[in-house]
Order: sequence, then C-alpha cells, then structure tokens
Amino acid sequence: MSRWMPVNHAQSGGDATRRKAVRRHRRERQFVVFGIAMIALVTVAFASFAIYRGDVEGPFDRAFTTPAGEFESDITLACAPSRAMPLPPGEVVVRVNNGAGISGLAGSTGETLEGRGFLVVGATNWTQDFSGSVRILYGQEGLQHAYTLAAHFDDVELVLDNRPDITLDLVLGQQFGEEPQVRPLDAPELDPTIALSSRGECLPVNVITARPAPRTLPENPLAEASPSPSPSAEASPEG
Repeated sequence: MSRWMPVNHAQSGGDATRRKAVRRHRRERQFVVFGIAMIALVTVAFASFAIYRGDVEGPFDRAFTTPAGEFESDITLACAPSRAMPLPPGEVVVRVNNGAGISGLAGSTGETLEGRGFLVVGATNWTQDFSGSVRILYGQEGLQHAYTLAAHFDDVELVLDNRPDITLDLVLGQQFGEEPQVRPLDAPELDPTIALSSRGECLPVNVITARPAPRTLPENPLAEASPSPSPSAEASPEG
C-alpha cells in the first residue's frame, strides 16, 4: 500500500530562487571580468598602433648607457667638443716644454706660436725625454683649447690630466726635434670656419681617466679676466 509524501512547495520554490540568483550573479561577474579584459586589450592595441606610427614614444626608446664610473676602455683620446669651432689663439694659454734635448727648441717653437697669437707663458725643459713628436697635456676645461692648438701640428698626442683650468702644456719630442715645423697658416686644417674634429677613435672626455698633472702648472693670465668664449665656440665639451 503506497503512501503519498507531502511536497513542501514553499521550500522547493525557495531553492529555485536561490539557484537563479547564483546563476545571475555568476553571469554578472563574468560580464565584468570579460568587459575589463576587453577594455585592456583595446587600450593595448591602440597604444601599440600609436607607437608603431611614431605618434607616441615607446617605453624602450631610451638608449642604453653605461655609468661613467663603470666604463673601461683602452681609448685615451677625448672627442673634440661637439660642433665647436677653433678658439681665437689669444684665448689659448700654453707652456712650451722641450722633451727632445735639443737646445733652443722650446724657445723657437714658442716664438712661432706667439707670432700666431697664442698666449705663450713659458719655454722650459721637460722633466724627462720624450721620443714622440708632439704631446699636449690639458685638463677637462681645456679640451677645446687643446684641439685648437693641436690643429697647428701634424702628429699630436692629446693627453688628459687633472689640472683644473684651461692651461696647456705643449711637449716637443725627439721626432719633432728632427724636423721642427708647424703647419703653414694656409693649411686646410687651420681654416677657422671648420669645426674641430678628432683624429682617431675617441670617447667623451668625461669617461676618460685623467692622468696626474705636472706638479707645477703654467700660470694662467686669463684667470682673473675670465674672458667669455667667442661666439664661434659656444658648444660645451661633451663626448
């Protein structure tokens, strides 16, 4: 004999309502998640297209650089200042040093440079023999001055030291002593309208290790006057 169990219609209706609410909440959450993802994808797509066209600068356009303190290289030549023109000779202070052991070499060369307008502040013997041709010692402040002077010689070695001013030391070696001559004034390298340029592989002056400067430095008669650079030499030294 079978029995009919009473059905609780109120309980059954409540379960169905909860299931509908759960499904509706799940659909709403999925709609929000997919909507945010779609917006993000569209934003990335527009940004990528703008970078591709060049309308927007990308995050990786910046060049990779090496901090100056961690840079190592065998190159010792500092590059000429960017777009800098030769200085007027009267703004270049130089001491001439005889490293060839040939009597009168520094004096005669100093007179030649004075005739060209350079501010020669001494002619003396170098502390040791120099077998090369011509060497110019300069500090970071005198990079443009060193290149201006170097243009008057055929074979020049530029050496950065830690002197704090614009003065230069010109060292004449044995090779120069064998045939002491400077470039003629009409040489194309001395054209004052042509920017200074490096003669070999070079680096910015701020990444080159400076050597110790001579114990006694040349006097700088321009120190008190502090002349402003000429209009043709406004470019600051960089690398």
